[in-house]
Amino acid sequence: MRTFFMLLLLPMAVLAEGPEIKWGSWAVSSLAVIAAIFVLGWLLRRLRGAALLGGSRQLKIVASLAIGQRERVMVVQVGEEQWLLGVTAQQISGLGKLEQPLAMEPTKSLLAKLSPEQPAKDL
Repeated sequence: MRTFFMLLLLPMAVLAEGPEIKWGSWAVSSLAVIAAIFVLGWLLRRLRGAALLGGSRQLKIVASLAIGQRERVMVVQVGEEQWLLGVTAQQISGLGKLEQPLAMEPTKSLLAKLSPEQPAKDL
């Protein structure tokens, strides 16, 4: 009778083992995926997300100047008008409409931002 129970439990022991896992390969793959997530997040933040995806066609930042650690003065293009804004961590204040609009710089593609336009000169 004891041998009968041993024979019944034998297939369960074989099935319970499962596939063999190579822990070194698993760890390297997991670290590569986590690193890729962090690199993509950094790129999106660095390129301000919207610039990478095309941004808004109705609202554009023409110029920006940091005047403190978290304070900025920005010129924003809204349609055909340009507005001067004061931006802090707590609020955004409209400082006025520009009578003489600033010239818009030609927008560069993502590829142009990542690679230099002029080749490096030999020293």
